[in-house]
Amino acid sequence: MTEYRAIYKCRMCGEEFEDARMGKDIAYMGAAVLTVKEHFKPEGCAIGVHRHNTHVCDDGSYGFADFVGFKKVDDEDES
Repeated sequence: MTEYRAIYKCRMCGEEFEDARMGKDIAYMGAAVLTVKEHFKPEGCAIGVHRHNTHVCDDGSYGFADFVGFKKVDDEDES
């Protein structure tokens, strides 16, 4: 099964991290919505996706992260 993971990149340390997972259609809609709005929370979803997020860096710093997109991940990629 294919899923799409919301990926953010921290401006402070450069680390990329995942914050949410969803299917293809919702990810496509989310990417489109985030081009014009600050957040996207599909109906029935407990966690929304935001244009910006916070990040705790490995050195203890607090960074500001930007949404960079939805990464496609297939089952075979998990192995």
